[in-house]
Amino acid sequence: MANASSLPLRRLFGMARSRRDPELRTEETALLRRVQNRDEQAFDELVQRYWKRAFWIAYDVLYDHDRAEDVAQEAFVKVHRAIHKFELGRDFASWMHRITLNLAIDHRRRKQRDRSIVTDKVTELVDARKAYVENEEQAATIERVETVLQTLSDKYRTPLVMKDIDGLSVDEIARILDVSYSTVRWRLHKARKVFRERWTRLLRKEERELR
Repeated sequence: MANASSLPLRRLFGMARSRRDPELRTEETALLRRVQNRDEQAFDELVQRYWKRAFWIAYDVLYDHDRAEDVAQEAFVKVHRAIHKFELGRDFASWMHRITLNLAIDHRRRKQRDRSIVTDKVTELVDARKAYVENEEQAATIERVETVLQTLSDKYRTPLVMKDIDGLSVDEIARILDVSYSTVRWRLHKARKVFRERWTRLLRKEERELR
């Protein structure tokens, strides 16, 4: 079984955010400039680039496929309306992340629903994550990770997902969550500690059930 202390979350989920080289950054800036000039085809390209990211940001808050899709769509509508205000040269991914995350949190508050996942949503979640892995063992590990993540409070789960799954830097997380760098570092430290403890507990429970 996977070791909690060395669990490679970003590689496991296939969701790591690659560090873009200058050429790719230049390409994205050109695309954003076209979007600002009301090129609808360019906006469609932007949606294709960032749809999965927006969906998973929302999903990690809502744990509901349909609601996450609604939030992702709403986020792109908001981006479309505000893109003319976006300063080229800034990090678009962080801006998009903040918009989507805030919408997801607001959506959850409006619905006033808890974070529990009904049975059919668990199956849906695992099936979706399998698209990023190569074998059943990885898929099973992903299911365990999701189970443990659900037990963490938003205060700790959100920065942990942003850092260890989305691959954002501490600086980026601090800007998106509007908290200090040291606050993010502390929450990550606490989140990883709690995650490891509950991960170990889950594995031990599985081992006992196999005996």
